[in-house]
Amino acid sequence: MADDDFFTKMMFGSHPPGKREDQSEKHEDGPDGTTEAAEMTEPDYMHIMNQIGQIMDSIDELKPAFKEIGSMVSTLKNKISK
Repeated sequence: MADDDFFTKMMFGSHPPGKREDQSEKHEDGPDGTTEAAEMTEPDYMHIMNQIGQIMDSIDELKPAFKEIGSMVSTLKNKISK
């Protein structure tokens, strides 16, 4: 019944049958005793830190715009409440 759910298909697409079985096969141990999935999903911390720095820079650039919008909203709020 859940496979026929419209919302699930819209959000996640249709899932081919046996997909979960394929994922469990991928997590088998490799010849050196480590899982292949663990090697492929190791995060690149420098890349993550660079992205966080870019986000912080963008927020700093947008702060003046937020202050202007905030003052406009408070002005409109005062005019509406009178």
